This record gives sequence, C-alpha cells and structure tokens, in this order.
Amino acid sequence: MGLKKVIQPDYRDGVDRKQLNIIRDRFLAINQCRFERTQKALPLRHQTTLELLPLFFQVNHPLLPGYVSRDTPRGVANYVPDKQVLQSAQRFSKTFKYKSEKRLQPEILSLFMMGSIGTIAQSEGSDIDIWLCHRPGLDQKSINALQRKADLITEWADSGGLEVHFFLMDANYFRQHKTGSVDKESSGSAQHFLLLDEFYRTSVLLAGCYPLWWLIPVCDEDEYDTFATLLTQKRFIRETDVIDFGGLAHIPQEEFVGAGMWQLYKGIDAPYKSIIKLLLTELYAQELPEKLNLSLEYKQAIYNDEVEADDLDPYVMIYRRLEQ
Repeated sequence: MGLKKVIQPDYRDGVDRKQLNIIRDRFLAINQCRFERTQKALPLRHQTTLELLPLFFQVNHPLLPGYVSRDTPRGVANYVPDKQVLQSAQRFSKTFKYKSEKRLQPEILSLFMMGSIGTIAQSEGSDIDIWLCHRPGLDQKSINALQRKADLITEWADSGGLEVHFFLMDANYFRQHKTGSVDKESSGSAQHFLLLDEFYRTSVLLAGCYPLWWLIPVCDEDEYDTFATLLTQKRFIRETDVIDFGGLAHIPQEEFVGAGMWQLYKGIDAPYKSIIKLLLTELYAQELPEKLNLSLEYKQAIYNDEVEADDLDPYVMIYRRLEQ
C-alpha cells in the first residue's frame, strides 16, 4: 500500500495545474466507482437505460425515446458516446447513425444522479433523481421543450420498470437560491444549502461538466467565489469543463426547521431513510458551524487521499457522524 499524498494547495501563492488534475481525477475515480455500484444493483435492461440517457439528450432523433422536435435543446458538454452505447441505440432504429458535431454548442452542461443511488441505501425499489443542468439563458420555449423531452424519457424508462425523475437546473439560477417549488420529489428553495450539501456528497456525474466546487480547498470555502473566479478567469481550468453551483461554507440555521418538517412528510413513504436524515439535521443544528458539514468532510478526505469508496459512501458517513 503506497503512502497517501495529501494535497493542500494555497492559491494565493500560485496555482499548480498538475495538482488540479490530481484532485479532479480523485473525485472522478470515486464517481466511477459509485456509477459501477449503481449498475451492479440494477437489472441488465436498466443498466442499458442508464447508459443511454446522455445519448438521448445528445441528439434529437425521431425514433429514439424523448423526441419532441428537431429544435429541442440538445448536446451534452464534452460527451462522446462509446461503441456499446451506439450499438444499444440501434435497437430502436437500425438506420441510426451518430455524427459528431464539433461546432455544436451544447445546451446540456451536465447530467447528475443524486441521492441514495450508488450507496448502501440503494435498493431494488430505489428511484433515480437526475439533475438535468442546461446552459443559462435558454428561453422559456426551449425550457418547456426540454422538460417535455425529459418527461417522455421518464415515461419510456417507467414502461421498462425504472423510475427516473429529471429536475431541470440552471446553475446560475441556483446560485441565486431559486430552485423551484415544493412538490412530492423536491423541497424547493427552502433548503438551498442542505440540498447543495446532499448534492455535493451524493451526486454521480453521468455526463458533462464536473463541479467547480471540487477544486476549491475546504480551508478556502469562505472565499469560494474569489478562488472560483481566479481558476476560471486566469484560465487555470477551462470554463467549458466545469459547472458552478456555488460554495458551501455555511448552512443557515433557519433551514433546519424546514428540513425536519420535510423529512416527516417524506417519512410516510420512506421512514427509515427519513429517520437518519432527521437525525443528521438535528446533529447539524447542534454542531455547525464549529464542525464541518458532511460535504466538506467528504471533500477534505479526497484532498487527504483518503479515497476508499466504502468509507466515502454518503450513508456510511452519516452513520459514522451520528455514531460519534
């Protein structure tokens, strides 16, 4: 077993691109492990469905699930389908041929799964929540078309026994604490930072840009915007490679009451999961900001080269925090 390589960058003294790449690759390795665990827990047909989702948003093809129109927003940033995915797509149409369009401006920045998927809390009945992150500035007509496409893909997946929920996200809009209304699948904007905490520690990148948050050291979370601007505007990283939902230095106390009420409501359908989240909310109310929230604890572990997937399982982390 090799020695751990702890990374403690200080961007005030300069930025080392090699270190940035190492940090990114560590997060991507954990991401890949979680994706593989997700797949292993699914039947083969559902594994194929999950692999095809980015392709469905990459193209508008009349014979593929989710087709609305040729003008529906499409193109996933930095996505190139592999041979296996293209072969699976040809089951819908033997004449389907994928053409790479290098000049195409991607309308979809990222696709993230989040929640219990890929964790010890995943079960045969687990649904899949996906953040469908589109580029800022889409007009309402385009957003409506993209939502319709997502709904059609949801219906198609459901017909095969896989429950998928898409949430359209604009990262710029999210940073303004505007995340939509409350419904049975979403707590709306009332729990902005708690939602962001869950996203950063549970999300699995399916395709597209990775979170800029990965590259900001925990010790600099209070100055997140300053260092995020430094990395992008000074071109230490390409803006087209990252998506930015903002920093998470603090979780306001007022979110905890709403979170408790929300988990009581969710507990009707999933009591055990809600109980552990209620306990975490109580713990946060007692310990923050003196201690790190779990997403920052997760990020610090990556920087410390503590990258054992079992230890970084989001629900294992919750359990161990409660146990302490």
